[in-house]
Amino acid sequence: MDENSNPVSGNSRNDERDMAQLIEALRRFAYQNGMAAEQTDVFTRQVQERVVKTDITGDQEINLYRAAAAQLAQFPDLQNDGNLIGFQEDRESHLALQSLPVNKRMAAVLHLVNGHKISFASRVLQLEEQEMLGYIDSAKSELAKKLAIEDQQELTQRLEFLAKSIKRVKLPDREAPIEESPVIDEQQKEQVPKVKKPAIWLVAASIALLAGVVGASFFFDSFRLPSASEASEGQLTQEMADEMEQQYEETRENAKQRLGVEEGQFAEFTFVANADQEKDELFSRSELQQHKDDAELFTQQMEELIWMIETPKGMGESLANSGHMPIDEMDRFIELYLMKTNELQDFAENILKNNEEQLPAASEHYGEPQLLIEDIPDASAELEQLLAAWPEYGLRFRLSDPDRMHLLTKDTESLQWLPQFQSHPFASMYLEIFSYYPYFDEQGWLIEPFQLSHEFYKMLYVLVEEPTDSELKAEIEVIYEQTVWQITKGAEQEIYAEGVVKPEIRELWKMLTLYDPLAAILVPVIDEMEDSGWQQSDSLDRLEYGDSLKMLKLEQQGQLSSTLPNGDFPLESELVDLADFDYDRVKELYARFKQSYDMDLLAGVQPLDIYFLYFYANQEKDPATMYHLLADSKLKPSLEKYKADWEQIPELTENALWVEIQQEMTQRIYKKVMIQPMVMYEEQDIGFHRANPLQPALVTERDRIWLVQYQQQEFSQAPDPELQKQGMEAFKTLANQEKLPKNTSPLVVTYALLHAIDQEDAAVANALLAPGTEGQEIEFWRNFAGSHQVAGFDNLRSVSFTATDLNIENEVDASLEILYEIEDTSEWSEHLNMKKTPDGWRFELFPSY
Repeated sequence: MDENSNPVSGNSRNDERDMAQLIEALRRFAYQNGMAAEQTDVFTRQVQERVVKTDITGDQEINLYRAAAAQLAQFPDLQNDGNLIGFQEDRESHLALQSLPVNKRMAAVLHLVNGHKISFASRVLQLEEQEMLGYIDSAKSELAKKLAIEDQQELTQRLEFLAKSIKRVKLPDREAPIEESPVIDEQQKEQVPKVKKPAIWLVAASIALLAGVVGASFFFDSFRLPSASEASEGQLTQEMADEMEQQYEETRENAKQRLGVEEGQFAEFTFVANADQEKDELFSRSELQQHKDDAELFTQQMEELIWMIETPKGMGESLANSGHMPIDEMDRFIELYLMKTNELQDFAENILKNNEEQLPAASEHYGEPQLLIEDIPDASAELEQLLAAWPEYGLRFRLSDPDRMHLLTKDTESLQWLPQFQSHPFASMYLEIFSYYPYFDEQGWLIEPFQLSHEFYKMLYVLVEEPTDSELKAEIEVIYEQTVWQITKGAEQEIYAEGVVKPEIRELWKMLTLYDPLAAILVPVIDEMEDSGWQQSDSLDRLEYGDSLKMLKLEQQGQLSSTLPNGDFPLESELVDLADFDYDRVKELYARFKQSYDMDLLAGVQPLDIYFLYFYANQEKDPATMYHLLADSKLKPSLEKYKADWEQIPELTENALWVEIQQEMTQRIYKKVMIQPMVMYEEQDIGFHRANPLQPALVTERDRIWLVQYQQQEFSQAPDPELQKQGMEAFKTLANQEKLPKNTSPLVVTYALLHAIDQEDAAVANALLAPGTEGQEIEFWRNFAGSHQVAGFDNLRSVSFTATDLNIENEVDASLEILYEIEDTSEWSEHLNMKKTPDGWRFELFPSY
């Protein structure tokens, strides 16, 4: 072989870069099998030189791996500490692999960790495939025992995580030469494991390696596919293979042109190199022989190959006219799409970064980057080329940071509309998660911290609910772990200001306690932070990188509740028919509780029984007992006021058909856990004001005691002359620039606003807005009245007000429903938010208004 020829392959596409990638893979292979990191560079260079000098023909990737395996087997002490691996759990997996005999170890590294096919691993180690499968099964058993893992899926996932960590390992570039062909004494020979038959790869010399390769080559050279006229049904023909190979070449050339890049750059993309390598393997004689009797399977693999080489836009177009796809194929499609857009995103961002000074600070064309070139008259050739081909890249401008207009996200909207994605139970979540990732970079947040709450919801939904162990799920697990770490123990300047946790981070932490796996971590942290003025937490100091995944796994296994504050309560799902219900099940408890109002009597009582106890007290016209069944709240009045204002609420058994509690409907709200009873009514729509009193939330905060959440509720059925009169008086008070009493009813405040709109008095209307809400011109209020049906009192039917402080911050949230009758006897419901201010109840306006 000529010294300048490529030792990897005769294919012109496999250049020096391919050899560099292969040698790097061999270095990692040596490190995985126990070689010291500082020895791997010289080792792999020696392996490469030997294969080149012996001039072995055939698949040179196999030859290099085979030579490396043979050389590794001669080393007497293959053990390293794995300290280059970042995560402790992955280091444990790495060390467990090294505890295996060298034969099983190499087999496990090749197949279980690095994902090579059994056929590839068998050829490297020169074993029959059945014998290789025996090694793999034995290795799995020993690894599971060593790592104390019972579930084979969990073991597979552990090894997948290890594979990801190995890819992130940075091996040293140069080191001192290692001794060639070490002498093995008798004691060391005992450490070399033995197999049932002579394993060439343990002691193989170059001549034996060459003989094995030549023999295999001779066998494959004698193989050919049948022609169309010779083939039986279902067989792969030579014509089919030729046509599909031509299809790949045409798709590859088309993708290159659509991306607007030259061959040199196109071949540099990893997704192209992977596709080319996969194509060479798929159309190799060994693979063609393997598929000669299964044309359908070969066609399926060809479809994936086309996905691999297409542009992101082309991938979506390839599905536009296809039918239903199995979920595993959809997962693979998404995986390839995201890998590709990740690489293209880096490529595009580098071009944009190099030309950042030319990018306009603001332009209406950022939504259509092909037109953006109109705003850049002196654009460089590479920038012009990128923007011209933009639709093919599957990207969009992030536009969140005016100082970094080169930042991009993935554009998955076109995929979301494809029927295959709409039928996939988790595809939408996958795409949304990856669309906005990464959430941060070395300069800080790339999205607002509060948005992370939505991203965590999506990640946890997939990680907990997705029943399969897809590659995508494993990727999201990594994102989840990284993001938890970033928001708790990441860059100090992003979390703290002058030594104190920033308000937006406090809000984010509390918001994330809605999710049990995060509540298990964050609740003790928040408690300690609050006690220290948001400066210090021992629980946070003790937090380690892998802890978030430990909590997640407990949640996946249904074992997290015992680790949560107020999480170990017993809860039973139950549906109760109310047709002949008479409260017998709670009468005895009612009698005992009424005597002392001792909360300990309620410990362990099911929430549905507390619900019935509350309504039985209502039936008995016993406001004192109802009061003591209410949870503490900022809104909860004194017992005396509650009794003075008490009015009997609608009787449950006269207004509802059945009531149900479902165990899975619990929701954590910081330290409280809430559950909402479901009630079925005889009428289809009984109205907000009638339904709301019958569906109070039940909460527990301590000692397994469930209570009814207090809500402030007011309702008025129109016409209500007295309320209209009070509203007019309040309007006149404000018109005279006087203040309303702080305890003015929210319904009176509402009628005052309606009078102000009816009188077109913008000053009074603005005076009824909460502080910080911008005052509006009279034209706004006219439009408001016209577009929202808020005008006058003739068609007003009812006003309902509800306020609660059942939320993360224990802040008061209030909402108002104004019901109007419009033409054709139909109704219009207007919903407004109210806020309790130092001056009393006031309105909040949002951009939609």
